[in-house]
Amino acid sequence: MAVSDSDRVAMRPPSPRRGDDADRIHGRVVADPFRWLEDDSTPECAEWLAGQAALLERHRATWPLRDALHRDLAELIGVGALTAPVSSPPVVRRGRRFSLRRAPGQELPVLVVADPGAEPRVLIDPLALDPGARTTLDSWRPSWNGAVLAYQVSTGGSERPVLHVVRVADGTPVDSPIPLARPTPVAWLPSGLGFHYTAPDGERGRRVLLHRLGTDPADDETVYRTDRPHLAIKSAPARPWLMITTSSGVTSGNTLLVVPEPGAEPRVLHDGDRDGSRAVLKFGPGPLVLAVTDLGAPFGRVCAVDPDDPASGSWRTLIPEEPGAVLDDAVPLLDPDTGAPCLLVNRTRRGLSGLALHGHDGARLCDVPVPGSGSIRRMAAPPDSDRAWFAYTDFVTPPTVYRFDLRERRCVPEPAEGAPPAPAAAGGADPAAPRVRQVDYTAGDGTRVGMHLVFAGDPADGPRPTLLTTYGGFGASSVPGYSPTILAWVRAGGVYAVAGVRGGGEGGTAWHAAGSGANKPTAIADFLAAAEWLVAQGWTAPDRLAVKGASHSGLMAAAAITARPDLFAAAVVSDALTDMVRYPGFGLGRMWCEEFGTADDPDQLDTLLSYSPYHRVRRGAGYPAVLLTCPRTDARVDSMHTRKLTAALQDAAADTPGARPVLLRCESDVGHGMRSASRWIGLQADVLAFCAAHTGLGAGAAG
Repeated sequence: MAVSDSDRVAMRPPSPRRGDDADRIHGRVVADPFRWLEDDSTPECAEWLAGQAALLERHRATWPLRDALHRDLAELIGVGALTAPVSSPPVVRRGRRFSLRRAPGQELPVLVVADPGAEPRVLIDPLALDPGARTTLDSWRPSWNGAVLAYQVSTGGSERPVLHVVRVADGTPVDSPIPLARPTPVAWLPSGLGFHYTAPDGERGRRVLLHRLGTDPADDETVYRTDRPHLAIKSAPARPWLMITTSSGVTSGNTLLVVPEPGAEPRVLHDGDRDGSRAVLKFGPGPLVLAVTDLGAPFGRVCAVDPDDPASGSWRTLIPEEPGAVLDDAVPLLDPDTGAPCLLVNRTRRGLSGLALHGHDGARLCDVPVPGSGSIRRMAAPPDSDRAWFAYTDFVTPPTVYRFDLRERRCVPEPAEGAPPAPAAAGGADPAAPRVRQVDYTAGDGTRVGMHLVFAGDPADGPRPTLLTTYGGFGASSVPGYSPTILAWVRAGGVYAVAGVRGGGEGGTAWHAAGSGANKPTAIADFLAAAEWLVAQGWTAPDRLAVKGASHSGLMAAAAITARPDLFAAAVVSDALTDMVRYPGFGLGRMWCEEFGTADDPDQLDTLLSYSPYHRVRRGAGYPAVLLTCPRTDARVDSMHTRKLTAALQDAAADTPGARPVLLRCESDVGHGMRSASRWIGLQADVLAFCAAHTGLGAGAAG
């Protein structure tokens, strides 16, 4: 059927207006033609957004696989996902077990509590608070005695939560709600009669406040102030210590302080400003205090801390670092037979988790068999316990709660009640079952980089439509994890690739440093090398390769297509930084200056402009089909980044015969993080259907 001229016109984007805004920075003129899209409250921006929504609807109707992918995603999320597990590892307080549960078909998880010997009961249900599923349970923390619980909820993705305190026995409120400007950790006093929390202090600073139950929050006492934007707190179950950590950046070295008792002056235990090192404390059993740190150990070590002389200069190495194995966590346990403490240690080697048990003197007692080749998350143990719980997942295994028993020295699953069966395991007899392969490829400078491939069938049956992603920033590792998005793509016949590029945490602190700041272009080069390897090895071809990412991963995807548009057929860029010159002035951008650098420094400006997606767009470059997604309001990554890159790419394709579509999906009443199950399914169905349409997956290429 022939396509009419009117149909072609209808599928074109509205022509964006090019402004003449520009900045002169360090003698360099930096054009910013779509600055007018930074303010979404203007009538012009509203009209532009309406045109984008209409354009998306016209294209969505041409994606052949969307309905089938939507059905698969709805089925696959029924057994859990990293962002919406069927159950979470329990937090145990005096025998009470608190955990999240999400039944199949349930929009949002609920918080349940089980008293000793009793069935779980719902304590907090976000849908009971808001049947429209716009309100999310952002965090929760029971007191050390399990009698009361603090929880935070926010609405519409605002990330401006309200903190509530309820009695666990009956769910009745204990205090007046405390409105917060940002989410906060909660550190309970050992008595359970109050807690510390954090709040902004001026434009950039933070402070720690003490709230005592039954008092007016307006009278809460400020116990600590810092001009640094990053502040975390934690309390001990058996001593009045309050741990405080501050840092100027998400991944910069931290300062570790302890307030030994209420009213006392904070004591500095560790100062990471000098060498970029970080440290946190672990408490118990009993009087035991430990420090987990990368000070002098890029892969991490565990130290014993003398409570009478707790400064880092007096720390004694208990468990030294293992080169090549990143120390993720260490949980103290109590041996019921000897009364001596033990440590369950989680390390990641080449992206895969492993457990080991160490004695009170640090000696390795045994390796603990793990459930599979995957990742272990959220490991925790009650005070003075011989048991620990964690969540295990891999590319084909939904997040599953396991319990480690010190006496038996093994891990056993604790399946959630009523959970549906998981999909077929990797490598099963079914040729259609998903398979996982871990490979290494060589980056441009000769560095070996790891990558996971998820696929079904014969790997020689290529080239195939392939989706490539990574994270590559802030020291966060791209590790195996169950994803309905991945499995739905593989079911449809595609290959899914996850690269562990520099800038992440796969190789410890040095691996992160090699892809951050002035070295951020190295992370992008590693990502492009992954795409080139997939093509060279016959897994895919440029007309069958799509790249996708969200948040920092979205920046990587956008930087990849603006650097090498010829290498990709499609791209999805979600919730991403794209204007690397002006990013510190929007959202939480000022908190990320150590990861990227800023335009205030002339050398850093050169680096930023070398990969800033918005500034690298050129007319006639032949960009792949691009779907950009964002919430209307994003408290972290301001959605102006997505709007401006959308306009720049559409402008670059204007009047270009055969230009591929550039589409914007802008969603209201969600934020950068959690959303309801149905909203998540709708988003991922669009993402996969768009990529399928432009890489030839399934029914072939279309709009």
